[in-house]
Amino acid sequence: MTHRSVSWTDAESVAQLLARATGPKRAAPGGAVARLAPVMPAAAAVAKPRLASVPPVAVAGGRGAEATAAVPRLQQYSDNPSDRLDLLLAWTLDHQRCTGAFIADDNGLTLAAHGISEAHVSLVGPLLSALLAVRSIPGVDATAGALWLGTNMMSWVEARTHRGGFCLGTVGPEALSTQALEQLKDALETTVRGL
Repeated sequence: MTHRSVSWTDAESVAQLLARATGPKRAAPGGAVARLAPVMPAAAAVAKPRLASVPPVAVAGGRGAEATAAVPRLQQYSDNPSDRLDLLLAWTLDHQRCTGAFIADDNGLTLAAHGISEAHVSLVGPLLSALLAVRSIPGVDATAGALWLGTNMMSWVEARTHRGGFCLGTVGPEALSTQALEQLKDALETTVRGL
């Protein structure tokens, strides 16, 4: 299950959404054209251009990173919740150091996932339920963090709306940096705002 999405949309619709939501490639500093990886392996023939009119955010790539990379802020152009979630997953996989990502609600229901096994998807619900108890401890903020799941590190952020909470998580070989978690939280809040 690591090469296809378990969300309810297909790769072609995601590629079409990304083509509509992004503008033409812009020149990167120094005159080079920035190139991004394809959105999903199934849609490898459709290259995603750089997000238009989005100010880049400098981020350290984590331990051992050779250079600082610019990560564009996510902008959502669709009112369709499915399209918004799929764009958030694609942005996360393209701009963060992870091998998979998922989005869940505060009931533990996985709304969309890509690049993670069904075993990891099944852990999301119980994990988020356990975090409810952790949040009740005075002085403990469980809205972002990381923990080991076997040989993988799962990092997550949460955002609250009037409809409840949502969690964006990643799975990879190491925990995401504090700055990367802040970027994920901003992208998640942008995505769930108005839903």
